[in-house]
Amino acid sequence: MNFILLQGVLLFFALFMIYVLYIHRKKGHVTTPFFIIWFLLWLAFIFVDIFPGTIRFFLSEFYIVRILDLGMIFAFMVLTYVTIENNINIKNLNTKIEKLVRDLAKEKYVKK
Repeated sequence: MNFILLQGVLLFFALFMIYVLYIHRKKGHVTTPFFIIWFLLWLAFIFVDIFPGTIRFFLSEFYIVRILDLGMIFAFMVLTYVTIENNINIKNLNTKIEKLVRDLAKEKYVKK
């Protein structure tokens, strides 16, 4: 696959993700800070995709050999953050569901 073709595919993917993010923002599924953070991340992705040479200094400064290595490091960091956030949110939802079930059970059996 030609490098320019790969850049085009990545650019299309990033623009598609921004579109998906925008649609979810319009529907109210995404908060404003979440939207801004992910929008800026996708814009940075597009910038690096179009101008890959701009981060060469950053790569050499941290002894990272390839741009793909930097992408993988960044992806693992994002996945770790998302996993922790999901875990916290699931625990909060479990607590709320337990409280709701207890309240409904008390309400149902106290009236009888």
